Amino acid sequence: MRILYDHHLSSRQYAGGATRYFYELMRYLSGIPEVEVEFLMGSSATVCPFRDLSSANTRVRAFNGPPLPGVWRYAANEALGECIAPFLGRMDVYHPTLYSCMPMVRTRRVVATHHDCTPERFPQEFRHTDRVIRAKRGLYERADALICVSESCRRDLLEFYEVDPAKTRIIYHGVSKLPRCPEAGNLIRQKTRREFLLYVGSRTCYKNFTGLLQAFCETGLHESLDLLVLGGGPLTAEERALMADLKLSDCVVSIEEVSDTLLGEAYAGAKLFVYPSLWEGFGFPPLEAMAAGCPVLASNTSSIPEVCLDAPFYFDPQDQASFNRALLCAINDEEARRQAIEKGNKVAARYSWSKCGEQTLALYHGCQ
Repeated sequence: MRILYDHHLSSRQYAGGATRYFYELMRYLSGIPEVEVEFLMGSSATVCPFRDLSSANTRVRAFNGPPLPGVWRYAANEALGECIAPFLGRMDVYHPTLYSCMPMVRTRRVVATHHDCTPERFPQEFRHTDRVIRAKRGLYERADALICVSESCRRDLLEFYEVDPAKTRIIYHGVSKLPRCPEAGNLIRQKTRREFLLYVGSRTCYKNFTGLLQAFCETGLHESLDLLVLGGGPLTAEERALMADLKLSDCVVSIEEVSDTLLGEAYAGAKLFVYPSLWEGFGFPPLEAMAAGCPVLASNTSSIPEVCLDAPFYFDPQDQASFNRALLCAINDEEARRQAIEKGNKVAARYSWSKCGEQTLALYHGCQ
């Protein structure tokens, strides 16, 4: 079986759940003798080591040297892909990594992954939302099979798009226990003064980071704990202004770019991981925290209860009082914290990349 993945995601995303998904999927397939993988990566700044996947049956076609900047990177990668695609022959499966197909690819079947409907639910949070929705609609109409990463994600897909439910399949992501290293742990200890709450990733409005700042202040926990913010780029002027108004400037620590080892150390060292998002298609960070033995406080919305089951402390993200109560309980109730850690380990163990890979490969075979 010959499978093709394109550059569209790795051209745009440095790190994130979708990038990790495709990396782990390709890593699994690289160990299957009867599968031949072509990845048209080109120039990329992604944190995932895709180049290390190169083997006799996995070809990662990438530019050497530092990644090109922004739009030039995408343009160069698109040109590389369109030049190479006609000479690759016919693929059995083309699995686009985002929401558009390369026109020069010849393939028997197209498989797409639907990650979430956050642009559809929060259009004001995204640039070019109309363009994204048009691209999704075109891809989903063309696709022979559609992978949904949760049942909640599938419901969203069927709500916003006219898709035949028969061609959808739920395949959950896996989760990996992240590596640790002393240097990353030392960096965190240097940055934080005290025990800390942990927040990871993007801080766009639907991620509800401002709700976390509000809860951190209103519960008084800022007087004894720090809040460590990993990834998502530099704090914005608006965020800094809100932190100043809430008198949190001295107890919020931001590290703009992260590695797996830094994440691993942060999850392992945090007093609590907080996931206040208003909507998710799957949600990697809570499972990563659970796998590291960190208790989790999470929103009770969308896919989060489906994926995380009864392991986290839950709250209603639309109700600040609910957030505040749950945050205090998650910090102060030692027996509940012990149970959350125990349940979290069991829940995280349910999700494996080998299971995700097996089910995806079975789908590839089934749609030939």
